[in-house]
Amino acid sequence: MLRHLAENDPLLVPLLEATDAETRQDAIDTILVEFVQPVVGQVLSRFRRATISRDDVGDLTATVNVRVLRRLQQFSLSDEPIERLEDYIVAVTYNAVNDLLRRRYPERTRLKSRLRYALLHNEQFALWEIDRNTICGLASWRGMPPIKANFDPAGATNAMHDRHSPVQSLAAVLKAIGGPIVLEDLVAIVMELWQIAETVDGGIPSGLPSMEPGPAMELEIRQSVDAVWNEVCQLRPNQRTALLMNLRDVEGTNGLALILFSHVATFDEIAEAMGLSPERLSEIWNDLPFDDRTIGEMLQLTRQQVINLRKTARERLNRRVNALHKQKRR
Repeated sequence: MLRHLAENDPLLVPLLEATDAETRQDAIDTILVEFVQPVVGQVLSRFRRATISRDDVGDLTATVNVRVLRRLQQFSLSDEPIERLEDYIVAVTYNAVNDLLRRRYPERTRLKSRLRYALLHNEQFALWEIDRNTICGLASWRGMPPIKANFDPAGATNAMHDRHSPVQSLAAVLKAIGGPIVLEDLVAIVMELWQIAETVDGGIPSGLPSMEPGPAMELEIRQSVDAVWNEVCQLRPNQRTALLMNLRDVEGTNGLALILFSHVATFDEIAEAMGLSPERLSEIWNDLPFDDRTIGEMLQLTRQQVINLRKTARERLNRRVNALHKQKRR
């Protein structure tokens, strides 16, 4: 059953009223540039650099853009309405951050869930929101703004160290702090008190700088995205197609979206590089990246020939971009 247009945020009206693909795409682009990116930036600015790095911000922004783009491309009046676009973007952004933190900080994430449960299910504690920050404390403090916690672990009592009695430990910690505290700060304090060590990748401390590649492309190189794209355009047509149709971002989803959002190339330029019309790329966009067998069927090649084309393309890109990098250093 079709829903009323008025049930959705007014910002979505141009998208929902679009009568052709071009107008619809223009409406989506406007939403992404004028509304999505500023809200994502505001949300991510609230996180400490110790939690998400500058590189993470780029990855997370791209991830949110891709998720919102997918929703908007398929969005219609028959879908559940988006009453407030800003709230939807905020929710998608926090979900992306939570996904990242769950992967990177599993022990911290488990502890946070355990503390949240204790704070919600014991009448002496309370959780509330202020400026989209989660605040916690004793029930009598509910609604008060957080204080800057000057907690000295050296003066902690035995009760504070007792991870097996979380309610008693939390009560002792909060009383020692003397006021409401941001939940993330409480998690950090309790991790130290309970001696919970965060390790990832077989025991490497999570505080070490991330060695994950950037968000732009899975091209196994770290040079400028612009330089890489210029070199991609100089590949043979079949090499470009084999490479770009299989391009993945850090989550394994359509890596072409990252090229588009970073303004390295327009949608039409990406289509041209792939040997497709913009209309054809629009048709297959939601199904990308393709596997080698599907690409082979499109190019009338075997799966192994597609693999060989992509391998050759990557080797050429590595050589060319490395050569350009050496020239800049001279």
